[in-house]
Amino acid sequence: MRKRNFDWDNPRRPPMASRQTMPLVICGLLIAGCATPQYALRPTPVPEESASALQIERTISAHQAKEFEQQGARRIAAHEILRGFEVQPLVDRLSRVTQRPSLAYQAYLYHGSDPNAAALADGRIYISTGMINYLAERGGRTDELAFVLSHELAHTVAQHLVKRYRALQQQQLLMALVAAGVGAATRGRGASAQQTGNIALDIASILQDVHNSGFSQEQELEADQLGVTYLIKAGFAPQAALDLLGDFSRFENPWPFLRTHPYSGLRRQYLERYLQERGSTQPRAARPLQQTGLLPTGTSMPRHGETQARVRRLRDAQKLYPAGSVSWNNLQAQIDALEQR
Repeated sequence: MRKRNFDWDNPRRPPMASRQTMPLVICGLLIAGCATPQYALRPTPVPEESASALQIERTISAHQAKEFEQQGARRIAAHEILRGFEVQPLVDRLSRVTQRPSLAYQAYLYHGSDPNAAALADGRIYISTGMINYLAERGGRTDELAFVLSHELAHTVAQHLVKRYRALQQQQLLMALVAAGVGAATRGRGASAQQTGNIALDIASILQDVHNSGFSQEQELEADQLGVTYLIKAGFAPQAALDLLGDFSRFENPWPFLRTHPYSGLRRQYLERYLQERGSTQPRAARPLQQTGLLPTGTSMPRHGETQARVRRLRDAQKLYPAGSVSWNNLQAQIDALEQR
């Protein structure tokens, strides 16, 4: 489970040997991508509560929790204080301002010297003893721990692991169909069709791939934006996020080969730009924020260009869900409301 370079949400990374032998063509298939993502404003997520999504969340979480158990993970009690931090009350406070406030979020502590944290799809948030110690030694700022936790909550709320699972499932099926096509030309359709079925139904393999690959760069950047939004709404200072990311930069390995996480320096740069564009430089207690996208104080309605940009982002998000599904319809309602202004 050891994670280096502050790749927070990657409980287990593939061995270096396997990554070196991975064909470079995979860069065009994995949603993590090989190119550095460009800055963009991410749309507010609309969680999918379908039976399929919830089943994927439970299955992936059960798979990942086993490794944390091997690291001595335990639940953090409601009123337990860890080096000055009240972790579970902080999780509760942040979760109430998310788009999934009814999910049973629970904080866990596991043994690990590296400062790390990870989010499971079912609401479990794991934080290492190394992270608690690191933050305590930086001065014990609650705002900094709040950003770590809100970033993790954002992954759960945006259902990033569900999306990773579905994307990898589609990739596996695509590769199976390609293999079946080749097999049909050389060995006959019967054997190749059986091969397709075996690969497409290898759920355990997909779960392991999701577990190993972690989140994509795009998802990390989305979690930063969404997490700092929760930070502000819960009354914490967003500057803590910038301070923390700035300090993380000194620990990073500069070699970018097949890197799936954006560098902390880039994350800080993008997050600072996001806060400047949204006028969100103070916690909610100091500067009231509107619920419609963290607009600056005194702005009652987005300009036409901003409205069109928001509609485009919502339509991009809508493509992730089947037409007519609950999430698709929720996004369409937001689009209709914006277009009627």
